[in-house]
Amino acid sequence: MGRIPHRPGGPWTGILLAASVLGSCLQPAPAQTPVTIVLTPPSPVVGGGVSLAPQPPPQGFTSCSWYRSATADETSRILSYYLLTPPVQINGSVHTGRETAGPGCVLNIAGLTLSDTGNYTVKIESNTNRVLHLSLHVYGNPAGLSPGTIAGIVIGSLVGVALVGAGVYLLYARCRNETPKENGAPVLVYENLPPTAWVGSAAQPGNPSDPSPTYQTLQPRQPDVYEELKK
Repeated sequence: MGRIPHRPGGPWTGILLAASVLGSCLQPAPAQTPVTIVLTPPSPVVGGGVSLAPQPPPQGFTSCSWYRSATADETSRILSYYLLTPPVQINGSVHTGRETAGPGCVLNIAGLTLSDTGNYTVKIESNTNRVLHLSLHVYGNPAGLSPGTIAGIVIGSLVGVALVGAGVYLLYARCRNETPKENGAPVLVYENLPPTAWVGSAAQPGNPSDPSPTYQTLQPRQPDVYEELKK
């Protein structure tokens, strides 16, 4: 018997085509790198500033929009940042004049107040759109002082402590170096007087000289009138 010729479009062709389509569908999609929003500084305070930056910075995006809410609602849009040459910032309805955008879809907020506490959302437009959320908390400071004022108070306190310490040291050194005259005590002046008697028993006429050496006695001398006037 002769071979049965293969006819185009037979059952094997359909099976191979179905297997090819099924294999392409089962290929895993490329995994997306997780992106989070990082605060700098991590604990912002009233009167200071903060930066909200997606990390790692998004690549190949065309624009990004920031919202002061938990959703990308147009009524809560702060601004939109378009990656053109040069970049363009278009402010939204809740922009306060303290918000600016920067490279990498960063949102910078200056002059923080307690009202800046709340939810924030960024929508990044690219070949893979992303929507990220963040809850921001702004901390107060003692008596509502600004960071510059607090730094000034600390520096002033340190300078005051240093001055007090220097004053105490100078006063202590002066007290140690004062002479008796400065304290009002009389100054005793000693002079050599000739010996009037032998040490020990009284010397008798005719007695041999005492072989021990003779010592003069130091006696306080009364200051004369001239020395009193000098005082």
